[in-house]
Amino acid sequence: MNKKGQALVEFVLILPVLLLILMAMIDIGNIFLTKYTLNSDLDNITTMYKNGDLKELGTYLASENIILDDKTLNGMTTLTVKKNIEINAPVLSNVLGEKYEITSSKVIYENLGDLNGE
Repeated sequence: MNKKGQALVEFVLILPVLLLILMAMIDIGNIFLTKYTLNSDLDNITTMYKNGDLKELGTYLASENIILDDKTLNGMTTLTVKKNIEINAPVLSNVLGEKYEITSSKVIYENLGDLNGE
């Protein structure tokens, strides 16, 4: 028996599985990195929103491909940011879809005096 030939056949059989796992790990890492970046962007967006810099905010959102949704209810504004990323791993794209949406949100209290009983 030729051990080198056997090892080569085993490697060829397992290589596609290893490549799929590697691609899925890269895509999952990209999801976590994008979520972390989106949370940092949300802090910048919140600051611009509070200061009323709507032109600068619009430019920032367009440059980063971020979608902003704001809802105000009872003196509280909820800012929700969304970003779509592309999933490249074949099996992972079947599970999550080819475009995966990452969201992050933050609540801004408009009138802090009402919360302190003033």
